[in-house]
Amino acid sequence: MDFLTGFLTIVLVLVSIFMVLLVLMQRGSQNGGLGAAMGGGMAESALGAETSSVLSKWTRNTAIVFFVLVFGLYLGRLWVHEQKLAEAEGGVLPEFATEEPSDASNPVEELISEAEKAATDLESEVADPAEEIPAEAPVETPTAPVE
Repeated sequence: MDFLTGFLTIVLVLVSIFMVLLVLMQRGSQNGGLGAAMGGGMAESALGAETSSVLSKWTRNTAIVFFVLVFGLYLGRLWVHEQKLAEAEGGVLPEFATEEPSDASNPVEELISEAEKAATDLESEVADPAEEIPAEAPVETPTAPVE
C-alpha cells in the first residue's frame, strides 16, 4: 500500500502542474490579465478557434481527476496510519488466555446460586398474607339528617 500511495502522490503532483498550466493558458474575461501574459494567444494558435471550450473541458476534467485523487490518497493514508497503529499495539486482535485457572469456578454458576439464595431469603422474610390482615370490623356509614 505504501508503493500505491507514493505512486498516486506523484500522479497528483503531475495533475496539479497540468491544471495550473491549463488555467494559465486560458484568457481572462477582458482579454488581459495573467492569461494573456502567460501565453493566452499561443493557446489559440495551437488549438484553433474553439480554444476556450477545449480548455474549459480539459480544466473541468482535470479538476475532477484532481479531487478524486486527493480523496483516494486521503483514504489510503488513513488506512496506512490505522495499520501502523494496530502493529504498534501488538497485533490486530487482542490475545486471550486459552486455559482457565483450576481454582476458579464458573462465574455464571456463581451468579445462579446467589440468585437462588436471595430468592429463598425473600420467601422466608415474606409473611403469610392471611396472617397480616385483621378481621374486618363493621363499617358504619354516617347518615345525614333529613329535613
